[in-house]
Amino acid sequence: MVENQVVISRALPIAVMATILLYLGGAVFPVVGALFGLAAIAPGVYLRFQTSLRWPSSVMVGAVVGLLFLGFREPSPVAVYFFEFGLSSLVLDDLLRRRRFGVETLFMAAAVTTFAIILMMVWLSSGQGLTPVTLTGRFLQANIEAVCALYENAGVSATQLDSLRQAAEEVAVWAGSFFPTLLFVAFFAVQSFGFGVARIFYNKRHGCQPECLVDAASFSRMQLPALLVWPLILSLAIGLFLPLSGLLRIVVINSAGILLFSYLVQGFAVLQFAFESFAVGKIQRFFLFFIFLAFQFLFVFFILLGVFDIWFDFRTRITRRQQNLGL
Repeated sequence: MVENQVVISRALPIAVMATILLYLGGAVFPVVGALFGLAAIAPGVYLRFQTSLRWPSSVMVGAVVGLLFLGFREPSPVAVYFFEFGLSSLVLDDLLRRRRFGVETLFMAAAVTTFAIILMMVWLSSGQGLTPVTLTGRFLQANIEAVCALYENAGVSATQLDSLRQAAEEVAVWAGSFFPTLLFVAFFAVQSFGFGVARIFYNKRHGCQPECLVDAASFSRMQLPALLVWPLILSLAIGLFLPLSGLLRIVVINSAGILLFSYLVQGFAVLQFAFESFAVGKIQRFFLFFIFLAFQFLFVFFILLGVFDIWFDFRTRITRRQQNLGL
């Protein structure tokens, strides 16, 4: 009963208002505000940390959708919120109830939301007599127009908006073929960032981990299933050596893209394990990550690190090295 009162009278309204402010902040302030916008799912995750009830997250998303529609009087900004943030909040809330948290949970959440949106787009395209690729282009264009509408309401000049539209349309043409991969990466990034913000805020306020994260698996211990490497090798071989076109080409290249990204994350997990094992300071870590972000071709190294970890088990070798050094 006490928990119900807290959720209804305090946590739920705060989560609704915080979500709206973060979402609008990402639209009103194009540069700095984008970081705030990425955290739009954080209030929903924080709400899950505070209560074990099932309904608050659904009510929160529904309330945000309703208030946004009343404010904008058009569906585009509301759809952008729901499909980019609201759906992620609901999926993460459900997964956090079903399993022990780890990075794999974020992969699963990104996969579920990506799959749900692709299924929706396939269904819509079949009903309209379009191909999924054509509908994807229209979907991307709708997102571009929704973002431009928000920027226009924020006072961005017409010249800047025209430049934004032109650049975004060119990117949209390229992104159509890689849409599932880009969608998966975007969901993983948004959900990871929002989850991290909610976790940090909870720790600062309560001085402890949320109850559902007490037994959470460490990021540095992340390990993808070993058999997953074979679909990666197969998809890369087919994409490189066989002439493909149409839907089959899109399936193959996106399968490879999603798996390559997954092993990229595993490569970072191995690096994090090395940092922890040899007590590398935060400044040194920041400097190294800055180099990797500045020279993005180095990501290939981490992909290979993640893939070959299956056979060489770098973390065990790091542990042995640490013991030999007497650390």
